[in-house]
Amino acid sequence: MRLLVLGGTGFLGRHIVERAVLGGWHVTTFNRGLTGADHPAAEALRGDRETEGGLTALGSGRWDAVIDTSGHVPASVARSARLLADRAATYLYVSSLAALPWPAHPASDELAPRDCPLDAGLEDTGYGTLKAGCERAVRAAFGERALIVRPGIITGPRDDAGPVRGWLLRAARGGRFLAGGDPGDPVQLLDCRDVASWLLACAREGRTGSLNAAGPLGRTTRGGLMDACVAVTGAGAEPVWADDRFLTASGVRPWLDLPLWTPHDTPGYAHLWTVDASAAYAAGLSCRPLGETVEDTWAELRDAPAGGAGSGAENGGESGAFSAERERALIDDWLARHATASRTAP
Repeated sequence: MRLLVLGGTGFLGRHIVERAVLGGWHVTTFNRGLTGADHPAAEALRGDRETEGGLTALGSGRWDAVIDTSGHVPASVARSARLLADRAATYLYVSSLAALPWPAHPASDELAPRDCPLDAGLEDTGYGTLKAGCERAVRAAFGERALIVRPGIITGPRDDAGPVRGWLLRAARGGRFLAGGDPGDPVQLLDCRDVASWLLACAREGRTGSLNAAGPLGRTTRGGLMDACVAVTGAGAEPVWADDRFLTASGVRPWLDLPLWTPHDTPGYAHLWTVDASAAYAAGLSCRPLGETVEDTWAELRDAPAGGAGSGAENGGESGAFSAERERALIDDWLARHATASRTAP
């Protein structure tokens, strides 16, 4: 079978290409050639879908399936989809759960995405709304031959900005580190390799429609993730669990400073980590244990050349945007307040 990957050299796209080549697909990639090296067994086409005339390299050729991992702006996705509509059997667009109305519960595959005009750009609206516009652009060109997949958080090897990588780098420094929220809070993470294999299976089977994807409900907690990061790095790190009120009052930014942390009073929080992805599992998605994702991500980070890609040297190995000094000050402040409260309790 012939596969066209729009992207194919970055995080998820690279995993898709590797698995497709191993699976016997004839793979073509289309990208700018800026993110990473092309797979040696793939036919590489160059272009920039965001520029006028940037799709020239896609002017000929036929494919059994297109997997779009790089579309973020509706107008450019619309141009790509229209150009390929008569030369590809199916178009699989990798969207996001953020495309669904929030804080509505993303439990139904039939839940309509946000409204977004096709001419909206990065300066006009947010990521999730743009993804919704891209979905509409794909459907306008391919109709019932389109498959929209909306993953939650994908992480694992080669994820240069993912939450597992960030927490592994912090745990590897040892000592106390700040962890936000409740260690018993659930999290639903997807391994990039599982997603890549599943998307290829969907493409091979010609699946259409829309599917929401997230890690298994109830399998993993925030504390379980931290414990796995601490154990695999072996640096004796110790998470300090500060509550939402303290973190918010201290100016800690959700996700940016503490990956995966969001205050419980955030609108829609109750649905954030309770995504029903049963339709995706019925369609063949399977997820490896989070411990395996953590171990493999750590192996990649540990073995990366010092200062090279994946080493964490570019940000000092911080879990988020914290300096080590600010993190220590916050931990000291939290522990001092906690000790004071304990002494004054009746």
